[in-house]
Amino acid sequence: MLLKGISPELLENGGEGVLVVDDLTDTGKTALEVRAMLPKAHFACVYAKPSGVPTIDTFVTEVSQDTWIYFPWDMGFTYQEPIAKGHRG
Repeated sequence: MLLKGISPELLENGGEGVLVVDDLTDTGKTALEVRAMLPKAHFACVYAKPSGVPTIDTFVTEVSQDTWIYFPWDMGFTYQEPIAKGHRG
């Protein structure tokens, strides 16, 4: 679901030269909505599920459609320590 609009500058030339990055494409509905506004933009995400793969250009990891991904920013209603400050081992 797209919550914010896209600035007019980014809409120029169909989004040519724009990189759209998302954490996850699940069904691809959001990517399709944004792609309609920025057809020449490059779409990338970290995790892609099979239903969403056709809607993006680049992804890091494909996961099964029924995989639930827990992101740190979704894990609690209190302050969450940034990953970068955590222990690296």
